[in-house]
Amino acid sequence: MRLVERRPDGELVLTDHSGKDVPVYAILSHTWHTNNSKEVSFQDMEAGTGKTKAGWHKLDFCAKQAAADGLQYFWIDTCCIDKRNAVELAAAINSMFRWYRKAARCYVFLSDVSKPDDGGNDQSEWESAFRESRWFTRGWTLQELIAPTLVDFFSSDGERLGNKLTLETIIYDITGIAKNALRGDALSDLSISERMSWAERRHTTIEEDEIYSLLGIFNVSMSLIYGEGRDKASRRLEEEIHKSYKGADFEQFTVGLNPSTFPEAAQFVAREHELAQMHRLLYGHNTARSVVVLHGLGGIGKTQLAMAYTKRHKEKYTAVFWLNANDGDSLQLSFRDIAQQVREIILRLVSLLA
Repeated sequence: MRLVERRPDGELVLTDHSGKDVPVYAILSHTWHTNNSKEVSFQDMEAGTGKTKAGWHKLDFCAKQAAADGLQYFWIDTCCIDKRNAVELAAAINSMFRWYRKAARCYVFLSDVSKPDDGGNDQSEWESAFRESRWFTRGWTLQELIAPTLVDFFSSDGERLGNKLTLETIIYDITGIAKNALRGDALSDLSISERMSWAERRHTTIEEDEIYSLLGIFNVSMSLIYGEGRDKASRRLEEEIHKSYKGADFEQFTVGLNPSTFPEAAQFVAREHELAQMHRLLYGHNTARSVVVLHGLGGIGKTQLAMAYTKRHKEKYTAVFWLNANDGDSLQLSFRDIAQQVREIILRLVSLLA
């Protein structure tokens, strides 16, 4: 991890803390300039240049605010990561939620919100711009809002607007993020679908980053494959969530089911009508795709009926899948698991036929 150090003479220099005890630091959350070349890069800091760039204003602001809070070091994503190094970039993205969480303070710099310099504190003068700020639409700023304990919001002129606690109601109105999540409660207490919903209206410049920016929200890690596309990255994220959701690598505990090994039910009688009706619904018309739902109270024989039908018409089936339908999240993840298994089978068949 690299940090920017503000030396006694005011000079800002990069310091490397990889494998060392990391000092107490502040961290900046902001939106990048639409022209990235205007941001101060790692190369600029190495060469001692960049002071003429528009982005230097944010470094200067962060350094002064950190000093006011008694902090000598701070972190900014524009210049503390060598983005030419793919390994370093991947490690940083997988670590970023943790870095924000461990920061002593997080400063949110809102470049599109100004506060009148009249010495007053009339929130109505800047609240409308605050609600419309681009910062609330970006993918990466989601974790930057949730992860740190202390989050202070500042205008483009460096004027303090408030913090995550004092502005909690407005932030909830803007983002829909549960207040207990904003206050630092465990994200694992919230459903997967709820956490996913927080990112629905957020975007990133690179499409895969819409997915990679959620790694910390779900406490998972995965490799970065820029160029794979958003959909493929999303599938990989769901697979990692699935493993985490089960609390372990579910592959280690998967048990295959072979219908032929199930014993016949001794008292399975008077079900010919249901078996015939199921067969008629599935194969009695020209519908390309049909589903039969067996429903009823527990213990009336739904499972035995399904197994009896599968055995009787086993030549029409290649697999039987059992789904965990305890709630919406578990059902969705079960379907994802099935899709992944089918995909792997198809890939193996294609490989054999190639």
